[in-house]
Amino acid sequence: MGAVDWERVEDELGVPLPDDYKWLSERYGPGGFDDFMTILHPHSQFWPTRLVDAAERAAELLEQMPESLQKKVPYRIDHLLAVGKTDNGDTIYWVTEPEAASDEWTVTANGARNTKWPHFDGGVVEFLVAVLSGTTRMDVFPGDFPSARPAFAPEPDPETVRRRPRARRPDCSTPEGASG
Repeated sequence: MGAVDWERVEDELGVPLPDDYKWLSERYGPGGFDDFMTILHPHSQFWPTRLVDAAERAAELLEQMPESLQKKVPYRIDHLLAVGKTDNGDTIYWVTEPEAASDEWTVTANGARNTKWPHFDGGVVEFLVAVLSGTTRMDVFPGDFPSARPAFAPEPDPETVRRRPRARRPDCSTPEGASG
């Protein structure tokens, strides 16, 4: 995986990142928690979970939301920076206030199919500990999350991920003269 060039990542994002996130990224690397939640990582081999790419895409989606939905977001949209996602399409954000003091950022989440924005008053590592231990419940996540024994699984190596061949579509046409 190699060391993360934090200066480059922060330049690309335009903000300094919290120390707890850097610690988590360096210790765990890319991967997911409890087969459900992924914390975005600068070195992910998959663009949907690569920090800069995923954060930029999440920002685009927030900006493209209809104004009626933007009004339901309890934060300034330009103060939300994606830091994680779930298999259900939920997004976990840092609330980047105060911008110059990233170690004071808090966390919120938004469900893919609702307008709830539950808030967690702590950083991303505290958030993971609280959610995975069950001491904090985020009502945008399903009731069966976390499992009784949540674990971290490293991201698979893209070279070893077997791609299934696409199923061939049946030919719906019948040759002339053939009964169908």
